[in-house]
Amino acid sequence: MLATMTDSVLWELEPHTAAKHRVLRSYLDAWLPAMGHQSQHVGRASPRLLLVDGFAGPGRYATGEPGSPIIMLEALLSRGDLDALESVQFMFLFIEHDKARVERLRKEVAGLGRLPGNVDVRIEHGEFESVFSSVIDPIVEEGTRLIPTFAFIDPFGYSSASMSVTGRLLGFPRCEMLFFLPMSFIHRFVARPGQEAALTSLFGTDEWQAAIPLQGDERTAFLLSLFERQLEQGKGVEYVRSFQLRTQDGQDYRLVFSLGHLKGLEKAKDAMWKVDPVAGTSYAATTEAGQEVLFSPEETIDTAPLLAELRSKFGTEWFTIDQADRCTLVDTPFRKAHLRKLTLRPAEHAGRLEVQRPGREFKNAKIRFCS
Repeated sequence: MLATMTDSVLWELEPHTAAKHRVLRSYLDAWLPAMGHQSQHVGRASPRLLLVDGFAGPGRYATGEPGSPIIMLEALLSRGDLDALESVQFMFLFIEHDKARVERLRKEVAGLGRLPGNVDVRIEHGEFESVFSSVIDPIVEEGTRLIPTFAFIDPFGYSSASMSVTGRLLGFPRCEMLFFLPMSFIHRFVARPGQEAALTSLFGTDEWQAAIPLQGDERTAFLLSLFERQLEQGKGVEYVRSFQLRTQDGQDYRLVFSLGHLKGLEKAKDAMWKVDPVAGTSYAATTEAGQEVLFSPEETIDTAPLLAELRSKFGTEWFTIDQADRCTLVDTPFRKAHLRKLTLRPAEHAGRLEVQRPGREFKNAKIRFCS
């Protein structure tokens, strides 16, 4: 169902929005089958998964491109192995505060046709915090667990997002989140009077005030680190990793993944690297040591920061490929797929690494940097 340019409930699709939606789709293409098949083997009679869009919008943009709720649904409905997941109940919760956009979203979902019997869509009119709290509160009161959940939190601005509700979500095991953080706007308004309540709600603390006297990159680094630390306090959170989405006009947005296990981190990395940015945007991230990595096609990837991180981590001590894999995933923006062929093998050929291996591959090898 395509919308017209004059429809007041819709808006134009900006390049940074298209870029973040590509990441969302890429991650769900990995998350849905992994969690779907896993849920079939945990002993539940009726396995269920919940997908939440906290700021859903009308479901489609003025020029016809799908919005995040439709992207989430199509990520499931377009799967060729959907029949193999028929025992899993996929529950979608779309929350939108604007009544007109709620009605438009309902029409867009209806336009997808008859949904499979194991797909349930619930569209709620209201604020994200109050609606989602109404989902969580009974679970907390009963002392039970929330079913495995993926939440996409993309507030329009930052004043509508609260760390209190996202923190409660991440207190449950097997709950993951992708948060879109408009860092340029937070950076700009952090010292402006009248923003105190919104910023304290966003960060879940008033520690953000320490950023007021800071300037430039120092302020950005402090605010991002604080936001990540607050997410890490969730009981179900093991890894928080953020990626920068840059736009041609100099705006700085962050895609922040909050994940419960190493496999989720691996899938998030894969999703980021497999997505081509749209015109006027680019993706970047930093290693643990602060070296910037600009995402690029595999044939032009510079893995020198990955090699430097490995050298910083292990020095001249022996390490295994499993240890190198973990360092790559946890301490750098790189994928595991970037480690062997693009990093270790060239370094070995250049005489920078000593490798003791039982065969030609790195499996079961002992590795160390030459002094």
